[in-house]
Amino acid sequence: MEPALELIMLDKALRGEFDREKALLIFGEMYATAVAGDGSVGPRSVILTVGGELGGGAALLRLATLHLLNEHLPDELKFDAQIYVKNGKYYIAATGGDAVRFMRLLAVSAPSADGGYLSAKFNEFVKEARVEVRLGDVRPTESGIAADLIISEAGIAVKYNVYLQNDIRLQFQSTDRSRVELAARLLKLAGVGAEVKRKGGRDVWYIEATTDKLAAGREELRKALAEIVKTARKSVSEEKAKRWLEKLEKGLTPTEGWPRYHVGLKDSALEVRFSSTDPVSIEDEARRFRNMGLEEDKHFSVKMPEEGGGKGYVYIFKEGLAYAAWLSVHGEGEQRELAAEFVRRILQRAKEEGKKVYKKALEVVEEGKARGSLRLADVRGAEVEVGGRRYVVNVLGGEAKLEESWSGKRLLRIKISAEVDGVRREYEMIYGRYGAGNRAVGFAYARADAPGGREADAERFAAVIKALTGKEPRVRRMKNGKIKIECYGGHLRGFMLYTELAKAIARWLEETGRQ
Repeated sequence: MEPALELIMLDKALRGEFDREKALLIFGEMYATAVAGDGSVGPRSVILTVGGELGGGAALLRLATLHLLNEHLPDELKFDAQIYVKNGKYYIAATGGDAVRFMRLLAVSAPSADGGYLSAKFNEFVKEARVEVRLGDVRPTESGIAADLIISEAGIAVKYNVYLQNDIRLQFQSTDRSRVELAARLLKLAGVGAEVKRKGGRDVWYIEATTDKLAAGREELRKALAEIVKTARKSVSEEKAKRWLEKLEKGLTPTEGWPRYHVGLKDSALEVRFSSTDPVSIEDEARRFRNMGLEEDKHFSVKMPEEGGGKGYVYIFKEGLAYAAWLSVHGEGEQRELAAEFVRRILQRAKEEGKKVYKKALEVVEEGKARGSLRLADVRGAEVEVGGRRYVVNVLGGEAKLEESWSGKRLLRIKISAEVDGVRREYEMIYGRYGAGNRAVGFAYARADAPGGREADAERFAAVIKALTGKEPRVRRMKNGKIKIECYGGHLRGFMLYTELAKAIARWLEETGRQ
């Protein structure tokens, strides 16, 4: 039914019986919502899965809506989409340059709230946006200068008010919240994040951005604002105009304007947080972490300030700092820059707090940067000492994967293929969470049928673990003659250095909870 209604709406808009811009926005929101639910978005692809008994017919109807949509678009935005079938499912896909053009419309129309998209999938759309910024009327007011600024993309435009007083202030307000959300999306495409707020107790919604945020926006936005300042420089002080123009012409990097984080130790654990009574400041920091690639509740937590007073905070988990450190090495573009600057600032704050805090922060950062930096086969000819005897270890390969026990407990199985003093075998260890502290413990048993029996196998197993992690495991000799090899969190951090193991270990830690 949904694509049928879209088809009727687009047809009416084509005949002038329905507002064209509204039709584009509604279509984009509905299509993006469908993709968020059952589709995927890549750097150069937008794919929608169409299933069910009427999959073929629904897919054809979807394709018809996309063809009719093209009738509303200028030549530079027209795109092609195709249907393909795989494993009984129908897919509609726009790829390459076609996907890039389609994303420009979806970047404006995809559903959002409070200045952010409702699905992380839509963040790919932002990269393809090519907003146009035009200067409108500039006029004097009782308190300064006002101007109109129009930001548009894919044939959809919003007119903002700009005021030059003690600062440069861009605003948009309306009793229609959806229109304010649109204004926030377009402003985001121009490089400036702004939270949608309610004005007092009235049904009036607005967004606002001031000088420093605007100066961190895209060049086209900064140029238009600079033209307003140049036009009005006689009405504001020369010193003020010069200061604004320097910021707008130079542009502020996304790393400028960082707050001062608290970095310290609490019960010997590293604590990193930003606190404020200002909800906008809290949301800005949370948004910065999302832009960096961190995920809420996985890498950081947010508590908004309570009404009537009290501080809110953004709390960065140990895993969040470690992942930011990893992104500072392995991330791309702005994500990598943000992560590198964040890590630099945290280490600087830790150093200011003393040697103990700095040492703990540096351990987390170095561990994060090292994750996945090695391959198991890099461990060749490693000499380690176990039980007073030296062994030569050559690791051949391995893997890690998640499993479930018969009782539903989430387990991590690590397999390592290695040769120790010429004896080759497959070693396996299973990690689980145990005890009141939810401690990560890995265990394995030496094999009686291995060359030299259990004792020799246990020592070779221990040598492999020590060669990989730098830590010797605990070897326990049971009353029934069995020999148990045990590993803990420190060994797990060592295993995370290896590309073949890092992702599965990180996922297991995420799903089972951290110590």
